[in-house]
Amino acid sequence: MKILYLSHYFPPEFGAAAARAHSMTRWLARFGHEVTALTALPNYLLDEIPASYRGKRWMQETIDGVRVYRAWLYTSPKRDNGRRMANYLSFMASSWWRGRKLAGPYDVVIASSPPLFMGLTGVALARRFQAPLVFDVRDLWPEVGVRLGAFRPGSLMLRTWDKMADYVYRNAAAIAPVTHGMREDMILRGLPAEKLHLIPNGIDLDFVQEDAPDLRAELGLADKFVVLYAGLLGTIHGPEIIAEAANMLRERDDIHFLIVGDGVRREAIAARVRALRLENVTMLPMQPQDSVPRFLQTADICLATLASSGVKGVVHYKMLEAWAYRRPVIITDEDEGGNLARSCEAGLATPAGDARALADAVLQLEANRDLARRMGENGRRCIEERLNREALARKMEHVLETILKQSTT
Repeated sequence: MKILYLSHYFPPEFGAAAARAHSMTRWLARFGHEVTALTALPNYLLDEIPASYRGKRWMQETIDGVRVYRAWLYTSPKRDNGRRMANYLSFMASSWWRGRKLAGPYDVVIASSPPLFMGLTGVALARRFQAPLVFDVRDLWPEVGVRLGAFRPGSLMLRTWDKMADYVYRNAAAIAPVTHGMREDMILRGLPAEKLHLIPNGIDLDFVQEDAPDLRAELGLADKFVVLYAGLLGTIHGPEIIAEAANMLRERDDIHFLIVGDGVRREAIAARVRALRLENVTMLPMQPQDSVPRFLQTADICLATLASSGVKGVVHYKMLEAWAYRRPVIITDEDEGGNLARSCEAGLATPAGDARALADAVLQLEANRDLARRMGENGRRCIEERLNREALARKMEHVLETILKQSTT
């Protein structure tokens, strides 16, 4: 097959979206397909565009057997809502402009969302190349925005996003949600079940570096029980709960919270740490991707937080990444993410927003380190058996083959 894969995010960016795009495209290429990725100049969670990409509007390169075309987009070190929207809209326009000039032909187009605007580009380019569209959905918009309070019920903004989502869903030959909860929400929305193909997030075990040295000595944590949160500090994550839990454990000198990341809620949690004068919390900015294994090796347990119990059907990538490194997880979610942790016997689930429950879970695993180690091993087994990127790419391959057969009959 000749496959065109559209994603706002791609390496050298890091995070769940770039990792999924990279793994899916490289495995499809290794399976023998001709894969082209259309993506943006790297900027996500980076202070600036890397030097090798700077000053360019269009470029082409090859990454792991995938031909990668990059298009310009608006970037800014400030991350307010207006600039984020300009980032999304500029790439929607430039990706369409660049994409329509690609030589093709393509047998199928895959568009990865969010941002939802990628779906609009996907519809346009699928028509340009007369190919079916697969819409790969990692977060549901506008549903997530409603649950987080970003959209007022009945508002013009909500109605606009809702119509946009309906337009993309209607024009997609297949839709690939990443969680059961998203799939159920789509069915309630009226989408036919046979159009929905669950392809969860997972981990590419080829990139796991279990021999990476830890950072305990460098960070002054040699004798500490380290509780790590590493990743995006976004609104959906509600990371302020970590500061509240740390405050409840401030008398435990042997337990230390390590927060590594950036995002719109970073300053809020930093301000709370300062206000509480917490000496058992260390905050570091987002680190280079090649240092992430060292932080995971430093942790005794990892955290995956969720802001609200109203946000359903979420499975944190940071939880899966921790399991790949045999680390148990405490997840502040008793819905799908918590259910996965329980079914894998790889962590503890606490209610969203309950700092006391989070602190108690930390104490439970610190007091029973054999249990923590077993949970970490169970997590790794869960990745190997259920959430291995190679197997998940095979599922995507099957979806592509199925819709191609349907389109030719």
